[in-house]
Amino acid sequence: MVAHRHTVKISVLIIALAMLDLIFTLLGVWSVVGETRNWVLSFEALTLTLLLCNCLIIRQVIGQHQHARSYWPLANLVVFSLLFCLAGDVVNFNLAQNYFQHSAVVKHDYLADSVWFFMPGYLLLFLACWRLLGYSGAQVVYFVVAMLITSLLALFSYLNMHLPGSGWYVTVLTGGYAIVIAQAALLGLCLLISSDIPKTPRAILALGMILATVADALIGQFWIFGNEGQGYYPQIRAINWAIYITSQAIVIHLPVITLNRDHSFSRTSMT
Repeated sequence: MVAHRHTVKISVLIIALAMLDLIFTLLGVWSVVGETRNWVLSFEALTLTLLLCNCLIIRQVIGQHQHARSYWPLANLVVFSLLFCLAGDVVNFNLAQNYFQHSAVVKHDYLADSVWFFMPGYLLLFLACWRLLGYSGAQVVYFVVAMLITSLLALFSYLNMHLPGSGWYVTVLTGGYAIVIAQAALLGLCLLISSDIPKTPRAILALGMILATVADALIGQFWIFGNEGQGYYPQIRAINWAIYITSQAIVIHLPVITLNRDHSFSRTSMT
């Protein structure tokens, strides 16, 4: 699809913008702390707007296909997933610059508030990913076992970085989310070993899913609980932003990858 090639180019541009943001922050050209704060937030808001536009364009590409009705719900899942995550991004911008709202231990505890948006956002993405994997029978059982093991590992990792006195609100939300977002890496690994999906698309999509878990791990380890609750801020924010945006710029292409995979199957079965 010619139109989809254009959306790939836009995603590359979005990733480049995120990397530019990271480079500018690490070099001290600008910072979310201080006089250049509005410049950073405006640049990042532009990046998010471009990300949403690209996601809607991908949805439109799906709508132009002859079997659009079958894939429209999948495209909608990804769009609503991104919308929820964008709302979480706005919370993480901390526009009011409020700190220590839920306890006297974690400075950036507004990050826990964003879980209310990121949690449903990623659950919708997981549903879309499940549609692509198409597991059935024994595969479902194996996946459930893997999911339980992943959850235990995520819980163990979370307890190792958690700070006493963080408060029940921060603990419950961030702990629960740590278990959920760890499943993104599991789904990424499942995509990577799936023989039903062409090698290059599945590798790139798997990377996008795994980066979602990496981005969250960095938040927990270095932004929420790092530096005795003060966070290694703003450097870790910029690093997380680059990884997170890269992940989102990749995973929004899931509907087209699913459509191309199914279309390839149908052509193979007819020959």
